[in-house]
Amino acid sequence: MEQLEKGYNYLEDNTYFFGEIPNKRAIEIANYGFFWDVSDELAPFGCEEAYIAFTELSDWLIDNPNTPLIECFIWILKSWDLELEDFHDDIIECESILKIIHDLDFYEELMSLDYTIISTGFGQLILQGKIDIDVKNIVQLSILRQMNSHVLDAFLGNNEQWKYERYLYLQRLLEILEEA
Repeated sequence: MEQLEKGYNYLEDNTYFFGEIPNKRAIEIANYGFFWDVSDELAPFGCEEAYIAFTELSDWLIDNPNTPLIECFIWILKSWDLELEDFHDDIIECESILKIIHDLDFYEELMSLDYTIISTGFGQLILQGKIDIDVKNIVQLSILRQMNSHVLDAFLGNNEQWKYERYLYLQRLLEILEEA
């Protein structure tokens, strides 16, 4: 699993990430190939939702240079009819996850939201070299929810190799998040 080996330098092969020059600190902290792989659907930026979230974050930061990023997350959550107070430890409980899987649109209500949150948080790292402390918990909850076996099963079915790889990617994201 070369993608998980530490020491990858994004700038050795690339100049831009979705049209933006990555912050040097992001390259130092997120020094894993999978992190930057936009073609790997198991990676944080490997889907359309992640691309859209990253480009919207880039525009949002230009339009709101002095606004705390938590305001962007409040706007994201409101897009899903959620309040910031709704996004707490209960979202990673199996009962909450199973309800979404069985009663709601799993991809729209869980996967798309988590992709958006994760890529917005790590997008700040790429663009600014940091992740604001007040949004780290939100990003962490989305990562932890993605690590839940029910989510992995609903997302990846019976492909144990992909589930294992996705889980390892998510573990590394938690490490990067902590260091950011």
